[in-house]
Amino acid sequence: MKRQRAFTLIELLVVVAIIALLMGILMPSLKKARDQAKGVVCVAHIKGLGVALHMYLDDYDRKTHSAPNQGLWDNAWEGGSVIEDYGPNDAYAYWGIAYAPYAKNKKIFRCPSTVRNDDWPENGWGVLYQRYFKYCSYGLNSYVADSKIDRAFRKHDEVVVFQDHIEQKLDGIDSDMFCIGPGASINLTQWRPGSSLVSSYWQGHDTIRECFRHSRSSNTCWLDGHVSAIKESTGEDVPTYWYDGKRTEASM
Repeated sequence: MKRQRAFTLIELLVVVAIIALLMGILMPSLKKARDQAKGVVCVAHIKGLGVALHMYLDDYDRKTHSAPNQGLWDNAWEGGSVIEDYGPNDAYAYWGIAYAPYAKNKKIFRCPSTVRNDDWPENGWGVLYQRYFKYCSYGLNSYVADSKIDRAFRKHDEVVVFQDHIEQKLDGIDSDMFCIGPGASINLTQWRPGSSLVSSYWQGHDTIRECFRHSRSSNTCWLDGHVSAIKESTGEDVPTYWYDGKRTEASM
């Protein structure tokens, strides 16, 4: 009977080296494909939320809800025996709760590329509480909240409604929004490395990345319902009228 030749140690090492080389070549491509797929899912979620928003507007005389500045869906964080969903006007409610009945599925309020949302670390919370913020991936433009949109905004295709963000409600031109106000030199000041918030509670986490999750871009829903990406910048190329809707003669 003919005896089969076994692999030598050198041959095995060569095979292992080839496999490692192939993995090194393929893994970046696989990661890129996975990230692109997550971006597609995020856009689909945002489009669905845009439809839900407009269904709400049709039922409520074209007026948006007056969203609280918080980000929770229910009272599970209180540790009680009964878990109840918040109503849209509860102080702790996420802005999406008002539109959730039209969206039907709470899961579309989550971007699959989200790593961490604002979990109120300054209030003693932090990363261990992320489960409570699981479906809070998108930040609402506060200028759009509690507004008769046809009266407040002329060009709906130029006004941000919500977008990928670490913050649940964007209520500061320089601190939370992608634009900068007069005399300012950089946006997202609350979330930049070196800010008091980041220095105290977010060390080691890329907070700016949470705003630009998809190849350094932020998927954004505009008031007319269309979705597009805003590239990461320090704000000099993002006009304030994308948020407040107030186009000046100089910007036209």
